[in-house]
Order: sequence, then structure tokens, then C-alpha cells
Amino acid sequence: MLPGLIPPNTSTRNLIWGVVFFFASICLFLFGYEGIQDRGEFIKSTVRADGVVVRQTAGKHHVDVRFTTAKGEVVEYGQNGDISYEAGEKVSVLYYADDPRNNPSTDASGALWGGSLTLFGVGVLTLFFSWMSIFKPEYSD
Repeated sequence: MLPGLIPPNTSTRNLIWGVVFFFASICLFLFGYEGIQDRGEFIKSTVRADGVVVRQTAGKHHVDVRFTTAKGEVVEYGQNGDISYEAGEKVSVLYYADDPRNNPSTDASGALWGGSLTLFGVGVLTLFFSWMSIFKPEYSD
């Protein structure tokens, strides 16, 4: 089946899992890359405001944040992600000036980059497993 490309000691099972992991890693890379690009564009096109954590909704990683826009509008939104805030804590918020309720975010690396970098990292990990499954099957059996 693909002579010369696949080592002779690779089983069909390992080859199938290797291909599955390879395609999963490509998807994760693409989603992670798209998220990284989206976050970069978000940062470039937003303005900053001072905010405060109003309450924890489900622990310190899920909080409600309130901030006031440059035009004086008070906005409250839920912030989730790779964050850790206590009620009453001051935070910096990024928001779209023309639509402040459209997906604002605290200016914390976990809130901005956590999900995208996690997808990208899992993509690297699955690529490693696909390589191991196909080219080093003695380690995956």
C-alpha cells in the first residue's frame, strides 16, 4: 500500500489512527490559526476602558465585568476563559467603539489568546501522535 512511504512494521490499525490524528491536527491548526488572526484584528480595532469585576458567576474563571465606554454607556458582560478574577477587581477592557456590547474582552492574555493557543497546541500534539503512530509504531503498541 504506499511502498517506500510507510515503514514495513506499521500495522493497518496504526496507519488508520495516524491518518485520523493527522487530519485532526490539520483542523486544530486551522482553527487555532484563525482564532489567533481574529484576536489580532480584535486588538487592533478596539479601544480600552477601565472596568471592574462585578461578580463571580461560576467561580473565579467565569465573571461579570462592568465598564463605561468613552461615550458614557455602561456595559456589563460575562467574561470566561483562562482568567482568574475576584469580585471588585479592576480590569482593563477592550471593546469595539461603535458596538461596545459586541464581544468585549478583558485585556488579559488568557482571555484573548487562551482558546486559540490551546487549539494550536493540541494541533501540535496530535501531529506528534500521528507521526508516532505511523513512523514509530513500536512506541504506540
